[in-house]
Amino acid sequence: MNKKSPAALGQPSPDDTLARRFLLREAPTVRAGVLTQGPPIAFSRLTNARPQPGRSLTPHPEEAFVFQMPLVSSPDPGIRYSSGTLDGSTSCRPGCCYLLDLRSSPTRRLDMPFDTMRLYIAQSTIEAFTDQKGRRRIGGLVQRSLGASDPVLFRLSHTMQTVLQQPDQTSSLFVDYLALAFCEHVVTRYGRADTLNRPRRAALAPWQMRRIEDFFEAHLHGNPTILDLARQCDLSTSHFTEAFKQTTGSTPHQWLLKRRIERAKSQLRESDASLASIASDCGFFDQSHFSRVFSRFEGCGPKDWRQRNRSRHVCASIAIDVSASVLFD
Repeated sequence: MNKKSPAALGQPSPDDTLARRFLLREAPTVRAGVLTQGPPIAFSRLTNARPQPGRSLTPHPEEAFVFQMPLVSSPDPGIRYSSGTLDGSTSCRPGCCYLLDLRSSPTRRLDMPFDTMRLYIAQSTIEAFTDQKGRRRIGGLVQRSLGASDPVLFRLSHTMQTVLQQPDQTSSLFVDYLALAFCEHVVTRYGRADTLNRPRRAALAPWQMRRIEDFFEAHLHGNPTILDLARQCDLSTSHFTEAFKQTTGSTPHQWLLKRRIERAKSQLRESDASLASIASDCGFFDQSHFSRVFSRFEGCGPKDWRQRNRSRHVCASIAIDVSASVLFD
């Protein structure tokens, strides 16, 4: 049964809530529901180009954590807990990481410009992730030095910045994979999770790989999630992504793109269909997306590839016809 969205029920969506809390026009957000328990992981961009007096609205306490990753420099991170205490660096520059505990209702100054990526994860989502990994549960996330550099989250933030600029043209598998990588990183670095002597995940069984291949074949034009794939194998999402990488040597997103490119090459070689039609049939968002991905995989655009390979295909067909006539005449 389809569940109605918060907007359909007359309630504000989470990104509208964020925008109102920080007095912004919008707060672009992408969510990844990669775990069956706990709220989705959310990546948002908060941009304040018009400073105004005051602070952001105080949120209700929540069993969750936020990583704030500034994209521009500022002399002051402008963050404060409801208790009024917040120890850490007074400088704020790209690459700094600010781990905030939402149980303490943090707010920030609005009287200066900021451009920040906000990475949200709930405590229940952390627990579901550690349970899937077979690790001990952790009581929360802790940052020893507020504002310390975190190159991993900084690179992820820049990637998500690009995703938020065109969310309708981003694969769910790609966002899901980033969300699981985010979980792994923050639990390991900030949760002091025990990663020593971690058992290696087994590869996918042949029957599981056949199910994945059949699923992709049937949904090549769609936008499946990692949760969809994991269910085909009766595995958790974290177990599935590790087993899939061990089996195929690539991520589900990369593997799906390769399958789409192979189908596209077949159509380019054997049909006169337009590039737009092939792009749609093979599951690309549009012709430009198809051309970009095709060029990245093949080293040339689909039009050039078709011209080169159609001539070879025609020559091979003629050679087969000639051979057949010699044999049967």
